Amino acid sequence: MKKKIAATAAVLGALASTIAFAQPASAGVDPRYYYESSWSTEGDCRLNGHSGQQSGRWSAYFCSASTWSWDLYIKR
Repeated sequence: MKKKIAATAAVLGALASTIAFAQPASAGVDPRYYYESSWSTEGDCRLNGHSGQQSGRWSAYFCSASTWSWDLYIKR
C-alpha cells in the first residue's frame, strides 16, 4: 500500500510540475491570439469558441491539443 501511495504521489508531483512549467501549445502562433480556457474534449472547446465568436466576445478562435485537454485560444 505504501508503494502505491508513493507512486501516486510521484506521478501527481510530476503532473503538477508539467502543468506549472509547460510552454503553451501556441508557441509559434500569431501573437494576437490569447489563451482563454481549457476543455476536456475538442468538441467542447470548439463549441465554446464558436459561442464566444457568435456573441461578439472575440473575432476568431482555435483549439489546440495539449497533453490532457484542449486549449481555447481567442483573437480579440
